[in-house]
Amino acid sequence: MIEKEYLANRVANANNTELVMIVYEGLIDTLEDSIDYINVGADKKLNTSLQKCREILAELLSTLQGDSEVASNLRSIYIYVNRLITEAENNKDIEKLKLAIKVINPIYEGWKELSEKESKEPNAPASDGPKIVAGMTYGKGQLNDYVIDDEKEWQKG
Repeated sequence: MIEKEYLANRVANANNTELVMIVYEGLIDTLEDSIDYINVGADKKLNTSLQKCREILAELLSTLQGDSEVASNLRSIYIYVNRLITEAENNKDIEKLKLAIKVINPIYEGWKELSEKESKEPNAPASDGPKIVAGMTYGKGQLNDYVIDDEKEWQKG
């Protein structure tokens, strides 16, 4: 239960880059769990675990947009990893799962590095938003408008 709460908190507080990184972590962790299930002969758990891997890959595939070189390469990688998972499941082959982890790990490391870089950079300046914020209030028989100036003070408009 604590793990689920921790993960839910982590997801709730993550930026977009961290969310992708968490998905890759989940894929790698589930592949590692699958290796353990093969070792102990837990076929039902193995099938459930590998199905979870396929669902994660399907989600990653669904997020790819366009026909850019990056999207095309990632599509090929995800399809290849799915093939490795299927072969591992059919033959109870740990080496195929280790290879899948080896293929996914550099992508995960890239997202992790990007996430760390984003967290070290200072927050973007407020220049992304509007320079002036305005509002209106309605009083008895009158309409007043106000503006926030550069010093963040309300002034009558």
